Amino acid sequence: TELYDGTSWSEVADMAQPRYSSAGANGGTTSYSLAFGGYLGGTGYISSTEEWNKTVNLVTSDSWSAGGNLGTGRYNAAGCGLQNLALAFGGKAGPLTANTEEYNGTSWTEVNNLNTARQKLAGIGVQGSALAFGGNTGSSTADTEEWDGSSWSEQNNLSTATDSLSGAGTQTAGLAFGGLSPSATGVTEEYNGTSWTTSPGSLNTARDRLAGCGTQTAALAFGGEPSTGATEEYNGTTWSEQNDMGTARQRLAAGGIQTAALAMGGQPGAALVEKYDGTSWQTSISMTQSSQHALAGGGTQSSGIAFTGNPDTDSTEEFTAGTSALNIKTITTS
Repeated sequence: TELYDGTSWSEVADMAQPRYSSAGANGGTTSYSLAFGGYLGGTGYISSTEEWNKTVNLVTSDSWSAGGNLGTGRYNAAGCGLQNLALAFGGKAGPLTANTEEYNGTSWTEVNNLNTARQKLAGIGVQGSALAFGGNTGSSTADTEEWDGSSWSEQNNLSTATDSLSGAGTQTAGLAFGGLSPSATGVTEEYNGTSWTTSPGSLNTARDRLAGCGTQTAALAFGGEPSTGATEEYNGTTWSEQNDMGTARQRLAAGGIQTAALAMGGQPGAALVEKYDGTSWQTSISMTQSSQHALAGGGTQSSGIAFTGNPDTDSTEEFTAGTSALNIKTITTS
């Protein structure tokens, strides 16, 4: 985006979403403009709308930057934790892998492996206290393992063997939902640190390859296969439908909480990113990798992280939310 002052052009904040063949409108002013629709390469049409506002605030845009590469490139892995304290485990790296790695904000370090190598599993918690459950070892599994910061230990299984599922919460208060068992399901299970119990509330839209975040009593589920933008909130008992994502997709990663979530990558529109504010989704700046799906992630809406992906990706990308602060000036009149 460039701004013209009647004499010369100057660079200003970029649009959040690259696009072409889009439409725009303004009222003959450089202070307020609107861009909508368009096309993004081979990934399809764009339905999102962006507003340009020139204000007295000093604004920095959302951005992505490259992080350290994993030791083992893979896809269909699980992940959890924060941007500078992340954990990656499982996935497919040619063969299935049990490989587990810790991230310190700069580099990844290999640590003790999962007991069961698998892909399409779910992961929740933090770097020093994580939970891995479900997945596929050649067929769906109900296997559950806890990570104590040093090693994985086998725990009581999910009630139903499921792969391509998602989750939310912590190691002692976890939530599993969606997936394949063997067909797409909306079944939800709760974990109390010892065992799983089936919740009376199921997703309204049964699906697999979805994303999730939040807590056991305030979770968010979005996206999934068949390719959908469906978004649902869980209150500890039931799921309720909310506004859909702007771009329907599957095999995406998530960060954040129910009222401030981050949707990263996915298929189609692999690099697209959206933010949820508890009511609706807004398009953010795309990831730098042009083909990011079957990836894992974590972090918060303001400091997200995405890693691994198809095909056998070892890359890491870090998200930093934009800021807005008053650009203070001294004004005098005469």
